[in-house]
Parts: sequence; structure tokens; C-alpha cells
Amino acid sequence: MRRSAGEWALFAPILAFVTLFALLPVAFLFATSLSGAGGWGGLGALLADPLNRQAVGNSLLQGGLSAGLAVALGYPAGVFVGRYLWPGRSVVRSVLLVPFLLPSLVVVLGVEDLFGTAGLLSGRIPEASFFGSGVPGIVLVNLVFNLPLVVLLTATGCEVASRDLEETVATLGGSPARAYRDTWGRPTWVGAAAGGFLTFLFSALSFAPPILLCGARCYTVEARIWSLDTVLLDPSGAGVLALAMVVLFVAPSLAYLLLARRLRPSGGRRESGARPLPRRSLGVGLLAAETVVVLGGVALVLGAVLYRTVAPYGHQGAGAAWGTLFAPSTAARLGIGIPGALANTLLFAVAAAGIAVLLVVPAAFSALRGARAGTGLGLLLFAPLLVSPVVLAFALATFWRPLLGGESAVWALVIVSQAMLALPFALQTLTIPLSGLSPEARESAQTLGAPRFAAFLDADLPRARQGLLTAGLLAFALGLGEFTATFFLVTPRYTTLPVALYGLVNSRQLPLADAAAGLLLLLSLAVFLGLSFGGRRVEL
Repeated sequence: MRRSAGEWALFAPILAFVTLFALLPVAFLFATSLSGAGGWGGLGALLADPLNRQAVGNSLLQGGLSAGLAVALGYPAGVFVGRYLWPGRSVVRSVLLVPFLLPSLVVVLGVEDLFGTAGLLSGRIPEASFFGSGVPGIVLVNLVFNLPLVVLLTATGCEVASRDLEETVATLGGSPARAYRDTWGRPTWVGAAAGGFLTFLFSALSFAPPILLCGARCYTVEARIWSLDTVLLDPSGAGVLALAMVVLFVAPSLAYLLLARRLRPSGGRRESGARPLPRRSLGVGLLAAETVVVLGGVALVLGAVLYRTVAPYGHQGAGAAWGTLFAPSTAARLGIGIPGALANTLLFAVAAAGIAVLLVVPAAFSALRGARAGTGLGLLLFAPLLVSPVVLAFALATFWRPLLGGESAVWALVIVSQAMLALPFALQTLTIPLSGLSPEARESAQTLGAPRFAAFLDADLPRARQGLLTAGLLAFALGLGEFTATFFLVTPRYTTLPVALYGLVNSRQLPLADAAAGLLLLLSLAVFLGLSFGGRRVEL
């Protein structure tokens, strides 16, 4: 019993971190907001507000459209990526993560560069401007950002499918359609459904795309919460609406967590379900063509940002926007120079990644001890994502900023928020390779007298060091591109590059914004190279 209590104590650091910097501030925010709004009667009055109801409807509409299209487009590509072995497959899997590591502002700019006023495509095909604004533009941004997640989760479903069971069906005379229906198809449906729920959550809680591409008529609940607090100066109303939003999105969050847990490998290599690419197969050829279209569409949007970065600016030559971006005039407009914003971005991301790695190592050991522990930890770490980055930052600012000394403590709250939002992804990235390790080395260490956690550190963690390093790099990349919570918290002194990018887009300094977005994109690509070096890849 003492040993069991000691192992459960390894939950304490991550439990304390999430409680102090997420659960407690959010509970305080909800309680004070309800009190300020007049109790539960105030909640009813708030939900009766037409603008708040419109925001809820916008969230459901944009999230539903984005999730449906993401599953329809991502499922065939996920089957091709996950089921078949072909040259460059591992590289493509890594590249698919690049959009997810970017701030949504970069994708917004890519859509505007292609389909906005005088866009690269809309300037030649006027009908293409349909995708440059409003709900179509918002859904397109959501697709570029989340479609790769559906592809990767569907591919994971292919890889955890039992190849032996499929061969048994074939031996007994079953058709390929029967094998798909009864064996390897079902895990792919689970993966696609998990990706769909995740896309719905990220899209329904979208912040920057509705603000920049449509305006108040397209605000999601998260954008409406921000508007109530910072524009309309109604923090009580914002807090009560945040409470209603959490209740609304509990069900899809739980559905995603349950489906994602079913994608865990039962042991061994995850690639057990993949097989060589068949020749002269029309079906496989169509899957490959659809995959190329999906990858090409994502690359087109990001490529438009890179092209605009080096395109002629004003009466100057190519690349002139870079010089203006680092000029004193830009620093005066933003309140901080781009080098200072870049330094803040790197500092916050490194600190947040360090906190995330320190917390996930003992948490991964505890999560691997049993299914209940893993499920409970997943629910705990997914809670900050459920309440959304805006609400998390709102709660941190309400509860901790006065206690820590006001504006001077903003930098600490930014680091905490970035670490909090990276924790579930870092933990999943580490626990998946750990769960596939054989237990012999750990059991041998325990037989020789090592405590279980010491055996885990000595025998398991070195064999999963690639996963540990990847978890740190992923947490760093997520901090590098984090915008929503940081935007809510920062002052000009602590402005990050994504927040500076928003300032340039909002003031319609699009050439300079493209240059800043190009800089962020290049930094994310550098992290991608770090993730890919030595065969590392992020597991989903």
C-alpha cells in the first residue's frame, strides 16, 4: 500500500499545476461572474441575448461544417497514408503536422493572399473570392488547420488494425470489402471520428478567423467572450457565457477522449497494419490522387504566404517588406520591435516546453500503470482545452494577476498558459511510444530491487528518449505559435511575434504581416526539421 501511495504521488506535480493554474482560476471566474450577473437568473438572461445566441449558433455551424468536410476529405488520405508503405511516407506524416504547429493567423493570411482582394487566385478568377471572407473563408482556414489531424488519426486507425485478423478473413474466403468492414475498416472509422470531434472543438472555439475574416456577425462563442470582456467591458457577462460554453462542449470533448483512447496500440510496433503499396490498383490510385490534392491544397495556402513574403512591396524590389518589418516605424506602430517580439516568443516557448517535459515524465509513468489512471489524467489535462485558451487566459488574469503584482507578472502567466495548453499533446506524444515497449527490461530492474519508478527511469525512458525529445519539441512549437491566450494576457512589453502579427493584420499592413507570418512559418519549419531528424515523429 505504501508503494502504491508513492506511485500515485507522482500524479501530484501535474495535478497541483493544473489545479492551481486552470481549475481553481476557472472556478473562481465562474463563481464571481455568476455572482456579478445576479446568479443563475443572470445566466438565463445572458443566454436570451440575441448576440450571444447568434455566437452559439455560429460556433455550431462553423464547427459542424469544418468537421464534416475535414472527415470527408481527410479519410481517404488517412487510409492511404496509414495503410500502405511508400517512399517518403514518414516525411509526409511529419509535414502534416506543420499547419497544426502554426498560429491560425498564418493560415488566415494564406487564405486572404489567395482569395482576398487582389489575391493570387481571385485576381485571375473572380469567383474564387467566395472563399476569401465570411463563413466560407473561416471554414477554409479551419480545414487547413485541422484537416491534417483527421488524416493522421485515420492513419493511426489503419496502423493499429490487426493484420493477422485480416489475413484470417482472406484465408477463409472473405472478400476485400468484408475484410474492410470486419477488420481494418473499423479502427479507421474510430480515427476519423476522433479527428472529426477534435476538428469540431477547435473550429467551434475558433478565435482569430471569425474576427479577421468576417466580423461580429460570425463571432464564435470564444470571440464573443473576448468582445464582452475587452470591448464591451462586461467581465461578468463574459464569465457566465464561458460557463455556458464549457457545458455545451463537454459531450464532444468526452467523445474525442474516448475515441482517441481506443487508438492506443496494444503493444509492438504501430506499423503492424501497414503493407506494401499494390501495383495497378485503381482504388489505391484514387486514394493516392486524393492525398496529393489534400497535401497540395495545404501547401498552396502556406506557399502563398511565403510568396507574398518576398514579393515586391510598394515601389521597392522583392523582399522589401522584410526590411520594413524590422524598421523603427514598425516598432513604433506595434509598441515593440520585431527582434524584441521574437525574443519574447522564443523565451516563453522554451520555458513552457521545459515545464511540460518536467511534468509529463512522472505523469506518463502513472498513466501507464492502468487504464483508469490514463483516462483520468487525459480528462484532467484536456480540461484547459475544453474551457478554451481565451477563458483560460481570462481566468488567469482574473485570479492570479492581482496576486502576483499586476502587469509585471504577465510574463509568468503567459508561460503557464502555454505550458498548460501543450501538456495533453506532450503527454500523448510520450506515452504512445512508452506503451509499445516490451516490459522485460523494466521487470528485470525490479527483480534486482529497483523501485518501479526507478526502473521506469532506467529501463523504459532511455528507450523512449526520442519520444521525450519529440514531446519537448512539440511543446516548444505549440508555444511558438500560441496566439489566443497570449493575446488576451500580454502587454506591449511582452508582446510575442504572433500577437505582433495580429496587430499588423488588424491595421491592414498586409505586406508587413506577410513578412511576419513568413518568419513564423520558417521557424515552424525549422522545428519540423528538428522533429524529423533521426527518425523522430510526433505520434497522435
